Formats: sequence, C-alpha cells, structure tokens
Amino acid sequence: MNDWKSWLKEGRQYLCSASGKNGKPSKFSPVIQYNLLSMSLESYVMAILDYHHSLPYNHTFTDLMEGMDKVCPLEKGLRSKILEIEKAQNICSFSDFTVAQIDAECLIDFRKAVTEIGLIAISTCKEKVLAAVS
Repeated sequence: MNDWKSWLKEGRQYLCSASGKNGKPSKFSPVIQYNLLSMSLESYVMAILDYHHSLPYNHTFTDLMEGMDKVCPLEKGLRSKILEIEKAQNICSFSDFTVAQIDAECLIDFRKAVTEIGLIAISTCKEKVLAAVS
C-alpha cells in the first residue's frame, strides 16, 4: 500500500521517465510520454491527498482536481490547464474511451503543469518531514 512518501517518489520517477536525458529528446513516443506524465500527475496529487488523509473519488484528472479543491486548491490557470489536457485522452472512461494524437505543444504544457504540481507536492510533504524532525 502506498503512502505519501511512495506517491511522491513515484511522481518524480514517472516525470523523469517521460523526459529525455542529458538534454536530449525523450526516446518515448508522444503518447507514451503523455501516459507517463499522467501517472506522474496522479502520483503527485495522491501524495498531497494522502498527506491530508484524503482520497479522490476516482483517478481521472477531473476527480484528482476535485480532490485537490478540498485540501489544497490550485491556482485557477493551472487547474484549468490540467483539465484541458485531460481532453487529449480520455482513457479512464468506459463509455467515452478516447486516444488522440498528442502533439509537442500539448506535451510541453503538460510537462510544465506536472512539474508545477510536483513542486507543490514536494513543498506540502516537506512541511510534514520538517515538522517530524523539529
């Protein structure tokens, strides 16, 4: 069973996996990069939610953002960007399953959003680590 520390670690690992190494482009296709970034986003949000002893209704971007609204509301522009990016692929829906082509601009925006969520997760969870040490 994951705890916030595991979710945080997984978020970093997925984000690193979606990115190229040593300044080179990723070897993964855009769709795989999108999916890795999706798993990173989910992991970072789950770290924050777990830190606050909360769970989302489900694991769609919409559900994750609604979970964040309860414990750590995001800046409206970031929240909107994530919900807009969710439309690129709707792979969690049984009734409206969609896999679209992912372009470079979408990946750039998504990577920036996930990185920002990651910084929020690190900051949120760091507070708990620092409190435990004090």
